[in-house]
Amino acid sequence: MLARLLTPRWLVLHVLAVIWVVVCCALGWWQWERSQSAGGSFLNLGYALQWPLFALFGVYMWVRTARMELAEERGEAPVAPAPAQTKPTSYGRRPVAAPTPGDADPEMDEYNRYLRELRDQETR
Repeated sequence: MLARLLTPRWLVLHVLAVIWVVVCCALGWWQWERSQSAGGSFLNLGYALQWPLFALFGVYMWVRTARMELAEERGEAPVAPAPAQTKPTSYGRRPVAAPTPGDADPEMDEYNRYLRELRDQETR
């Protein structure tokens, strides 16, 4: 099962993940040194704290991708959510929530009926 993570594609991904962590940690260390120097600022200190978080995010994505790959091999691929229904607009398409039968709102229906009446009166 783990042999799938030793394919050439995955070996490249492993190397890239290690490079990502090393580079992020090096940049964090550089920013830390910069923040301690005479010309450093709190901005450098903030970056020094951010770079290790970027490295952790890379590790998280690498682990998640590996787990998804192994789950797919076992036939446990996650079920994709149903795509949102789209409603055309003048500038493109946007997702809208589909109303469910239990979402009936009598006040909203009455208000929409009132608006339709006003629209009909204006068009006459």
